[in-house]
Amino acid sequence: MNLNKKHQFLMAIILMFTLIFSSTAAANSKPALTVVSLGDSITFGWNLEPTQTPPVQSNNAFPFLIGNGNTEVLNVSYPGWTSTQLLDAVKSDEAKQMLQQADVVTLNIGANDLLQAVEIQKIIESQQPADPAELEQKVTFASAQIYSNVTSIIDIVQAQTNAPILLYSLYNPFGLSENPTSAYIHTLGELITNGSDSTPGVNQSIFEVIAAQKGIVYLDAYSAFNGKQNNYIIPGDIHPTLLGQQALAKLATDKLTELTPIKIDPSLSTEEETSEPITISLAENQDIVEAKWLEGEKSIEDFVNAGTQIENLSFSVTTNGFYTIYVKTTINESVQTIQVSNIVPKVEQPEEEEPPVDEELEEPPGEENENAPPTKENPPVKVPEEDKEEVKEVKDPVQQPSKEVETKEPKVEKPKPQMVKSGHALPNTATSMYNTLMGGLFIFGIGSGIFLTQRIRKSKNEHIDI
Repeated sequence: MNLNKKHQFLMAIILMFTLIFSSTAAANSKPALTVVSLGDSITFGWNLEPTQTPPVQSNNAFPFLIGNGNTEVLNVSYPGWTSTQLLDAVKSDEAKQMLQQADVVTLNIGANDLLQAVEIQKIIESQQPADPAELEQKVTFASAQIYSNVTSIIDIVQAQTNAPILLYSLYNPFGLSENPTSAYIHTLGELITNGSDSTPGVNQSIFEVIAAQKGIVYLDAYSAFNGKQNNYIIPGDIHPTLLGQQALAKLATDKLTELTPIKIDPSLSTEEETSEPITISLAENQDIVEAKWLEGEKSIEDFVNAGTQIENLSFSVTTNGFYTIYVKTTINESVQTIQVSNIVPKVEQPEEEEPPVDEELEEPPGEENENAPPTKENPPVKVPEEDKEEVKEVKDPVQQPSKEVETKEPKVEKPKPQMVKSGHALPNTATSMYNTLMGGLFIFGIGSGIFLTQRIRKSKNEHIDI
């Protein structure tokens, strides 16, 4: 094995470890919100990116922008599709498998049905208004077809998933203009989508009715785009700009936030006064992406680059005050502040002192104090004169104290025996870092062994040649 082969071998092992660790990290990451996007070129994000063959759904299309953009989009849409073509696509096994994975389903269809029915391209090229009676007949027929197809699409979706279905209304892609032809086309778009005082448009007569019948969510794209076509529509086109796509995504995000609000609901481990730390717990949330806390009353903006991570939906504090909790889900983010006021200082118990010992000693019972004053019970003793001399001779010429004072040694307190457990508690510091380090050392040892073996063989060969 030469040096190049040795390097290749080592690189292969390192790559293997890298793939293992990256796969583990990916498995532990939280899955994104899965959006199944049903629709036409609007849902597809047509003309947001350079044209590709075959066409590829743009990552700037509104399904990718819902919530915080943390979405996985399963696409069942294509440029130019009518409601009939989408119905055929949804019937496929592949589409049904996608629907079974959905957290939310978006449905935006029908624009091509109506644009083709009124032959809008022909009107633009000829710059001639269409016959009102003929136009109304075409719109009525196309609307009936949209109603039938969209109803069938929703039935198929609801058979595969319980995820919320967001049904978009149609917007008028033609803004106000001073050009007579453009002004007529704008008016025509208004009649088709929003209707007139006497005749409702397809949004009221078709999409709102379907949403009410099927119990799904209706999103008013018409109102979101009305009067903003210059910013929301690509010039000379009918498709949304990036701003327009963001407006469509916001409709979905706001509705999903309303349907699934973030519940922080912090609670304290105890309401009683305590000198111990207080644990603040959060309510259970299924789709939390991130949770943090800061001391004080804070806003969402304060957590952009700050905050302490919350693990297992709880954290502990040791001082009174306000604490703000930040929670981010796949749809939204929110904060809530809670006050802690029941932590009291810990009172240290004073050590018990032994009572003082009286140093004065009591007289032993039965012994008389010769210096005690005479009393009735202890009358003075008369000593004969002849005995006094003898007493004087017996006494020590050195004056003896009248009372022997007993010196008491100070009491020394022995330290109380303490129970000592053998061994020490090990800190919980186990991580996968040491496994990785040992793996690296193992690889390094293999490489070093191979290198030294080759050097020895080469040295022997050189001696033999000599």
